Amino acid sequence: MAGDVPVDERALITPSGVAPDVATPGVGPGASAAHAAGPGQPDGVPAAAAPGGERALHHYGRVRVLGRPRPTPPEVSAAATSGVRGLAGLLPPADGSVVSTTGVSPGLNRAETLGLDAFRLRASSAYRRLKDDRPRDGHGWDMDRPCTDVPPPRGASGGAPGLGADTQVTPNGRADHFSPLATLATPDSTAVATPATAGSPTSSRLEGSVAIGLVIVEGPTTDLQFSAAERTKVVAEVQNGLSWYATTNPAAGLAFHYDIQIVRLSVPANPKAADLEALWRDPTMDRLGYAANFDGVYAYVDALRGKLGTDWAYCAFFTKYPLGYFAYSSVGGPRIVMQYANDGWGPDNIDRVFTHETGHIFGAPDEYGGANCDCGGQWGVFQTPNGNCDSCAPAPADCLMRSNSFALCRYTPSQLGWGHGVGGNPVLVQSKGLGKVGNFEVVVPSKFSGLTHVWRDNDATGYPWRDPWQTAQALGPVDAVTMIQSTLANPGPLEVAVRVGSTLSFLWRDSTGAFAWHPPTTLFQGVRGVPSLIQSRLGTKGNFELLVPAADVGLQHLWRNHDVHGYPWSAPKLFGANLGKVDAVSLIHGTLGGGAGMLEAVARVGSRLVHLTRDNTAVWRTGPVFGEGVAGNPALIQSSFGDGSHNFEVVTPAAGGGLIHYYRNNSASTPAWSGPRPFAPTLGKVDAVSMIQSNFDGHLEVLARVGDELHMLWRSSGASATWSVPRRVF
Repeated sequence: MAGDVPVDERALITPSGVAPDVATPGVGPGASAAHAAGPGQPDGVPAAAAPGGERALHHYGRVRVLGRPRPTPPEVSAAATSGVRGLAGLLPPADGSVVSTTGVSPGLNRAETLGLDAFRLRASSAYRRLKDDRPRDGHGWDMDRPCTDVPPPRGASGGAPGLGADTQVTPNGRADHFSPLATLATPDSTAVATPATAGSPTSSRLEGSVAIGLVIVEGPTTDLQFSAAERTKVVAEVQNGLSWYATTNPAAGLAFHYDIQIVRLSVPANPKAADLEALWRDPTMDRLGYAANFDGVYAYVDALRGKLGTDWAYCAFFTKYPLGYFAYSSVGGPRIVMQYANDGWGPDNIDRVFTHETGHIFGAPDEYGGANCDCGGQWGVFQTPNGNCDSCAPAPADCLMRSNSFALCRYTPSQLGWGHGVGGNPVLVQSKGLGKVGNFEVVVPSKFSGLTHVWRDNDATGYPWRDPWQTAQALGPVDAVTMIQSTLANPGPLEVAVRVGSTLSFLWRDSTGAFAWHPPTTLFQGVRGVPSLIQSRLGTKGNFELLVPAADVGLQHLWRNHDVHGYPWSAPKLFGANLGKVDAVSLIHGTLGGGAGMLEAVARVGSRLVHLTRDNTAVWRTGPVFGEGVAGNPALIQSSFGDGSHNFEVVTPAAGGGLIHYYRNNSASTPAWSGPRPFAPTLGKVDAVSMIQSNFDGHLEVLARVGDELHMLWRSSGASATWSVPRRVF
């Protein structure tokens, strides 16, 4: 481990003459090919590292810093999220090794040397002790203003366009250009190219690969210059802070690629200058071969992105010149400005100030009271409100955007654009009226905030998954979800109930026009586990029926009356207290029992599965325990299999790994559950599951969550029914 981030890190130096490995985000040495992007994976989804595997977090030309997340003891997790001091003392010994591959020739360039020296500094015991006793750890940011500004729009400076991605500068005193972008050119040589990405948004989501230009700006006097140790310190602090981002959300597949510039100017300090930044920024951009104004900053960032081939890019200026504010940035990019002294927070907190400012670059607002924030607004790519603002939140949580701590509140992840990676339980339906065949629609809790909605185009060759979309980000982390397509319009809306903590909420998406998700509304509180929503055949229009485990014991049942204006929900009614604590439930409206049929449910209680029924007298009855050694949530359907009465089918994660299939032959004189039938052991530990019977020859289609990934498999019909090989889809 390097620094105070819970990840084992080591540095790898690749051979001279071998192109630096700009790895696919999320895939690095030690990663299993089974977890890399495969057929059917949506475009733009970073492949996750294999469990326990390494991936490249930082790229400095031939030098890469590799990271492997480490299991964190509960007491360390508690300390990390609560700002408790003494964290480094709880963590296991550091790794911090440096590995050179065979054939490395001597002579790293300056960027590679600084990246390697920064890693070695972070791996030292002295550095970890500084982080263990960092100044003002956990204190709220006490600034009396926002640490953001609004940059001039592109072209507003009116200057000449900046040079492009392949610009090279001369070593004649104009600038030290120590970076993977270009080697030092011979005197007076210049190469100009226009970056393909010029003008496009440079920092919409903190996911995938990110180019960072670190520009250390020095002046003519010793008080404006950096020592070699201070330069290394800057790079180490940036490295430490960005390792925290990558570790906090592995699903984002973050990989940082660096360009490091060291520019020494002859411009004297002038604390009375009308524009303290422009005093040194404009000559710095000129020395780097770009327009001597803010347009030059845009051009430099475009060049970084184009040359390093990354998804996103921004730059950060570090200086000792006087500033109006010791650290600030532009919301949405393109640059951060920081003074090395870091005001009263000191250089040992550069990592946290830098990650705070990087939060602004990717759309997150200030949350401390001095910034005059409010709890509204639409921040980041998902337009999330600033609900953790000190000035108005009823109980503000610890958060990097609010205080000197490595922690995030429920709003910041979505403001950063974190959408890849899933949690909770997935829900799969085959729609009607959406596509000729009927598309597969999936909602699943996002890894950090809200819901992810994806759909499979069943009319296209290869059945591609399309349009990962985030919704309900303001809910924060969603624990569980259930979804149906109703008959209340044509095509029917997607109707969703979600659990966040002990609160159950409802939202829906229309299936015509704008396909807009409507904001969630709270149903009631005092719940836990995985809920289940269906549209029954009760009532003229078919009422909604919803089961959810109660917070203490038993289950809560409520229903929505579609024959009354406004579609009111009933009050919840508790039943099944004899079951004790219920973990998850799956509900259907079956065809048995005469009349409209009975409500049938399967509940997981601990490691057991229990069958429950509600007949036409509206009384719930507890049936037999038919499954043992299960985990996650069960998925119950009534299939078309069987002689007239149609079987019940259940798939559930097995406690020991893989999945289990049960079925009940409803045509038998005395219906009884059969199984267990284990399958898909290659998935390993499965966290949650969803199942439907599709119109593809009546296949059983299963969607399973394994960690932060979704995998799909299906079972053919007929006497020789077999399960397919699992395939990662998201």
